[in-house]
Amino acid sequence: MPAQLIHESFLIAKVAMERANRILFTTHERTDGDDLGSVLALALHAMKSGKDVTVAITGGVPQQLRYLAKSEIVVEDIQSNEHYDLLVISGCSVLDRVNNPNIANLNVPSINIDHHPDNSMFGTVNVVDADKSAVAELVYDFFKFSGWEIDAEIANCLLTGIVTDTGVFMHSNTKASTLFAAAELMQKGARVATVAKHTYQGKDVPSLKAWGKALENAQYDPEKKLVFSVITDDEFEDLDKLPVTAFEGVVENLNKVPEAKFAMFIKQDNGRIKGSLRGDPHKGVDVKEVAKTLGGGGHKWAAGFSMVGKLAKNSQGKWEIVKS
Repeated sequence: MPAQLIHESFLIAKVAMERANRILFTTHERTDGDDLGSVLALALHAMKSGKDVTVAITGGVPQQLRYLAKSEIVVEDIQSNEHYDLLVISGCSVLDRVNNPNIANLNVPSINIDHHPDNSMFGTVNVVDADKSAVAELVYDFFKFSGWEIDAEIANCLLTGIVTDTGVFMHSNTKASTLFAAAELMQKGARVATVAKHTYQGKDVPSLKAWGKALENAQYDPEKKLVFSVITDDEFEDLDKLPVTAFEGVVENLNKVPEAKFAMFIKQDNGRIKGSLRGDPHKGVDVKEVAKTLGGGGHKWAAGFSMVGKLAKNSQGKWEIVKS
């Protein structure tokens, strides 16, 4: 998005946040490091500015992200009769991704902050820039534009978002601006090693077993130049009580197979199919377009989809998605 339009949306969002007294912050269910880090950074600023703040996220906070400041204030729902002056949503291409009618049906002004290119621009104010590596990098720019203080707690939240959405700066979405932002956040007190320790190095035994099953199921399709893996409902049930982040990083590792043009990881959970796709610039496959054919979306090199259905093998023994 042109810098002038971004700055205009920054200004409108800044005024809206400064005028509001009671603000609700949210993001999509099964939140991740980028969107939770972005939400908490904004909530921390609002709290330190004397605002009445609520952070509500369907599914709550994943265990490995509870080191983030004020993550303990996150609730999973709000009362349907609650009143707010402003709603701030992070990382949702459509409002329905919050998966909470009490939030989605609020009749209040909203700020939609996102970096997905297929964002539906559902907010009263839309702060959307698909050129940014992460929502957290966009929020960092917003803080700089607004002249708001970035202390160590806020810096840690924003660096968590950048590190997790760039795969510790290894993904193709990492740009010079990304590294510049990360450097300044480290100067403010955030540490890449701390973020990596909590988000990448904290695999428990159930998660390791989940990875083992996903890698055991990996297959290569030479016609499509696709490496993929699936986890069925039965396998998911056998793995038992996994953290929501158990399979994070699987699809990125599948994408390392040199002969594959792109990678896909599909898991079935309670009658719903959820898929993640990854590509690379040098491989030349726009996985966002692949995801669109399955009702999803995302970025050129990282996309996903979700649908009601189940995994089944056809007469040739190949996996298929059977839509319900």
